[in-house]
Amino acid sequence: MLAIGVMLISLVLSKLLGAILPFEKNPVSPLLVTIIMGLLIRNLIPLPEIIQPGISFGIKKVLRFGIILMGIRLSLGSVLKIGVLAVGMVFVCITGALLIVYGLSRLLKVNSRLGMLIAAGTSICGVSAIVATSPTIGATEEETSYAVGVITLFGLLATACYPFLVELVFHFDVFQAGFFLGTSIHDTSQVTAASLIYNQLWDRVTASGLTGADIAITTKLVRNTFMIVVIPLLGFVYRNRSEGMTQRKKTAIIPLFVIGYLLMGGVRTLGDIVFTESELWITVHQTIKETATYFIAVAVASVSLNTQLAKLKRLGFKPLLVGLIAALSLGLISFVLVNLFHARILL
Repeated sequence: MLAIGVMLISLVLSKLLGAILPFEKNPVSPLLVTIIMGLLIRNLIPLPEIIQPGISFGIKKVLRFGIILMGIRLSLGSVLKIGVLAVGMVFVCITGALLIVYGLSRLLKVNSRLGMLIAAGTSICGVSAIVATSPTIGATEEETSYAVGVITLFGLLATACYPFLVELVFHFDVFQAGFFLGTSIHDTSQVTAASLIYNQLWDRVTASGLTGADIAITTKLVRNTFMIVVIPLLGFVYRNRSEGMTQRKKTAIIPLFVIGYLLMGGVRTLGDIVFTESELWITVHQTIKETATYFIAVAVASVSLNTQLAKLKRLGFKPLLVGLIAALSLGLISFVLVNLFHARILL
């Protein structure tokens, strides 16, 4: 209820600010207001513990359901085309991020388990990768919470800044913006929010009708599937320089919502074939698409309401520095790749 309330108030505030500011198009995204409001509420107002299960539900279940519904935006053919184009960039970004975090962790003498968690969260898919990696390397609850805090903090900062950066500073086209957002921001919820902010602010599509969000979300889901390889690899590397593992637990590393996203793409493809130019079908998939946006907004509110900056003090500033440099390095790698492969990312 709190997350839904934050989302609804953010919608109203966004419209009010848009009416006040002297611009033809509203420059204030509701999702950006949601992030800021959630962070302020969580860190300035004491909240009762009773809300935590609801926040966790929003981060996990509501987010995944929203992403599945987002699959209705694209035909399966478009998803696969974007995915094929994204694989190379995703591989380089993941490899670069892992090596940078690994090197920084050793240089700054950061706890190796914590370093591994930050590496997983930075390179693959944020919180989900951290949660999946934690039992694989025997990380403590405090280490896991700290890594989640680091990844969430810098991911939310990127969510707020990158949609403006790609347009106003980098002057990227829709393809470049989508691939950059999908490869440079940590968590799936953050990529989704940033790309929707980009859509809301600039309202651009490609010649084939793809938006920045379509490209960014699909690219991010390609990153997510690398969990299957990277997390066992991190476990292997850690065991080779083990500091004493705790009991290993079984953890699902295949993100099932990726399959749901593809299935919704299949529904869109089948519907477009069977109900060609049907007004009813257009209304149906447009309604699902708009519904998905509200689910994502509630999930983003939950993420920001879960971010407690005070927790980051417990393990010192070095892991925080590693997370900051890793986030900036991943953005730089993504920027270089998007520019290098610009000629190849035209569908």
